[in-house]
Amino acid sequence: MKLWLILALAFAACNEPRGVVLWHAYSDQERTALEANAAAWNSTHPDTPLTLVFVPHDAFADKLSSAIPRGNGPDLFIYPQDRIGDWADAGVIEPLEFWVDDARADRFAEDALGAMTYRDSLWGLPFAQKTLALYYRTDLVAQPPNTTDELLALAPAMRARHGFALAYANVDLYGHSPWLHGFGGRVMDDAGKLAIATPEAAAAMTFARELVTTGAVPDDAQDPLVASLFNEGRAATAMAGPYFAANIADGVPWKVAPLPIISATGKPAAPFASTEGVLMSARAANKATAFAVMDFLTQDRQAKVRALRGHQIVPNAVLGTDPELVEDKVISAFTRQLAHVVPMPKGSGMRVVWTPYRTALGDVLSGRAEPYQRLVKLEGEIAGYAERK
Repeated sequence: MKLWLILALAFAACNEPRGVVLWHAYSDQERTALEANAAAWNSTHPDTPLTLVFVPHDAFADKLSSAIPRGNGPDLFIYPQDRIGDWADAGVIEPLEFWVDDARADRFAEDALGAMTYRDSLWGLPFAQKTLALYYRTDLVAQPPNTTDELLALAPAMRARHGFALAYANVDLYGHSPWLHGFGGRVMDDAGKLAIATPEAAAAMTFARELVTTGAVPDDAQDPLVASLFNEGRAATAMAGPYFAANIADGVPWKVAPLPIISATGKPAAPFASTEGVLMSARAANKATAFAVMDFLTQDRQAKVRALRGHQIVPNAVLGTDPELVEDKVISAFTRQLAHVVPMPKGSGMRVVWTPYRTALGDVLSGRAEPYQRLVKLEGEIAGYAERK
């Protein structure tokens, strides 16, 4: 090959635009809103384009944990806080405090920024807050139930319609969390130690089982069935996150309200609140450029796009001051729900909790096990997994 051609190819390679790759698991309107954010970056940064790569949620964490230590994977990714401790301890993600000054920090709600911290370091920029609230069909429910007793009072009329008072992902810990915390139970204590086998947690499981045995809720309703029951008028209410609004069919009359008070305890049903952050790989090719993308995506202007187009509860202070966001019926209801939530634990042991807890819930709801005894067994299982990690 001629010398001039070799030099030309080398020059072209050195000047080839170097972009940033971001992995996400968003779909529907959330994905559309994120794509709009990316297009806004790319329109003004043609030399460092942002490429979005969709990865299914079920495979997301394992792919990251495998790819990044080998020098593969994305520069950035979006994920909730519950794996931050695990990834920080393993050297998978990059601390960010070098880049984040007070002005940037002030952009975010204090609790959201706190969710991104671990061992005195900041590991992500808050991107969206997720929790559960109560959707209700206004043609079936005149006013949202204020208590669980009022919620259960809807059951007889709904059974007559071959339907349910409530539909939610009842076998998942995330879906069960409002009852767990409303009865005073926890997964971990303030020191990050397991606190699963308690009388309060057993009472919450007993309540969840009674919802099934009395026909107030379906046996096992995952998100697709929840949406179907709600759209067909076979569920008067649904407990779900902001994303659920995109699944409601045209013509269905609905509103959103905070979750009811637990009648047995007088405490609000308190779901987990997770903060999704945009995190940087410890192997990011150009960390300064990667952080510039993070900074851009989490600015107020881009957050507002995601709030209005993606129904995301953005963790920016603008959420409470922008008139369009304040008047949005989904955003306003979820903002009120955030007053009664429990932050999702982010210790390195949290990742081993989800699947065993789901199995235990399934055993109790189906009547195969008694709540307290099953929780004792569950805590032992999870402690064993954590020790072998």
